[in-house]
Order: sequence, then structure tokens, then C-alpha cells
Amino acid sequence: MTTTVLAVAEPPWEMTTPATAELVITTIMAVVVAGFVVAAVLDWRRSGRPIFLLMLLGGLVCSFNESTVDILGHCYFPADGWIVYSAFDHAVPLWVVLAYVVFFGGLSYLMAMAFKRGATRKNMWTGIAIFGVLNLLLEFPMLASGLYVYYGDQPFEIGGFPISWLVINSLGSLFAAVVITRLDWFFTGARQVLIVFVPFTTYMASWALAMPHFAVTNTDAPSVVRMVAAAVSIVIGLVAIDALIKLGTGQLRLLPPGETVRSAELVGTR
Repeated sequence: MTTTVLAVAEPPWEMTTPATAELVITTIMAVVVAGFVVAAVLDWRRSGRPIFLLMLLGGLVCSFNESTVDILGHCYFPADGWIVYSAFDHAVPLWVVLAYVVFFGGLSYLMAMAFKRGATRKNMWTGIAIFGVLNLLLEFPMLASGLYVYYGDQPFEIGGFPISWLVINSLGSLFAAVVITRLDWFFTGARQVLIVFVPFTTYMASWALAMPHFAVTNTDAPSVVRMVAAAVSIVIGLVAIDALIKLGTGQLRLLPPGETVRSAELVGTR
């Protein structure tokens, strides 16, 4: 008689937060966020626009996605640490909220600035690779310390980390950068405030490409099916990243309404 272990197993509710590891990562994230805030204020004084600061606030708003994506992707944080909020029986610690400010606020803004300064497709893929390395440097030691866990039968897992998350996280952060770059003409005046919703919206939108992985993760499908589903999400995610980079660099064009009309008129006169 054989026993089948379902991948939809319950989270390991008995986990406890390692106090030292939590203190270390929270301190690191707080220092990085503080540095970004100082840089954002200086950027506001220099440029006259609070875009950087609004993106940091957007990263904070984006953190309210965490409980939902934890359920979809089977990630669990112990509930006895420095918890900012809980939803759907999933707690979100302070350091995770700060990490959102860094990755989906600060780094998204830096990628947007790279686009505006003429970064090439190669430059941006290098930036995405750096983003992935930073993500791994954050994930591996914290997973090893027991700060959180990816549970169930996770495909393409290395050191407890499912590598499909590299694509999901990179895609969400890059998407926000492209939006504030190509729609810069829109985010002016009072409409600048809408930037605080961009990281939340673009990160959630990126889940559409992760759905093959998320959907199968929440079933009792065999491991081979899970790996195929995760591979599909990874491939379409990489294709989407490349398309977004082309949009950000201007290889693919998105024009404001007035420019679109003028372009059509010019074509008609030729």
C-alpha cells in the first residue's frame, strides 16, 4: 500500500520566528529603506517632482498583496514575530513590508531612471540579473534560518526556494518601472498621487503569467505536472520581461493620445 502526499498540505503552523534572524533582516531592510527615503527627498528637491517618494509609498501599498500571493504560492511566515498585519490566516512580518518598499518601490524607480537615461536592452537584462541575485541573497539565508518556508511540493526548488519566484518578482518590479516611464506624461500635477497604486497593480497583474504555476501548486497533481506548469510560467514570464524591456527602452512604442493622433496624421500625408 502506498501513501500519496498532497501538495496542498497545510502550512507548518507550529513554526516559530528565530529572534536573531528577524532582528538582523529587519535592521538591514530598515537601513536600506531609510537610505531610499533620504535619496527620494533629495531627488524631489532636485527635480521638483516627488516620483521617487511616491514609488516608495507605492511599495508600501504593494505589501498588502503578500497574504494573497502567499496562499497562491504556498509561502508561510510564523505568526509570532513582528507582525504588521494578518489576512487569510497568513501573517506578514515587518521585514517583509520593508522589503516591498525596497524591491517594488525603490528598485522599480531605479529601473525607471535607467530607462529614462537611455539604458539598452542588454543593460536592462543585466539589471534584471542583478535583481535576481539580490533576491537570492535575501531568500537563501532567511530560508535557512527558518524565518519562513515554501511548503508543499514546490517545483524547481533550490535550497528551499522555488526559482519561478525570481521571474514573478522581477516581472512585477519591472512592470511598475515601465508604467511610470512610458506614462510619465500622464503622472503629472495631481495625477502624480496615482503612482502610489502602480506597484500594487502591476505586481498583481504579473500574477496572470504565474497562474499555471499557482494553479497547479494548489492541486494534488503529480510532480511532473507541477514542473511543466512552473516551466510554462517561467518561459512566458521571461518573454513578458523581454517585451517590457523593449517598451521601456522605446523599441516598442506607447504614445500619449495627442502624439498618436499626430502620428496618424503624418502617416496620412505621406
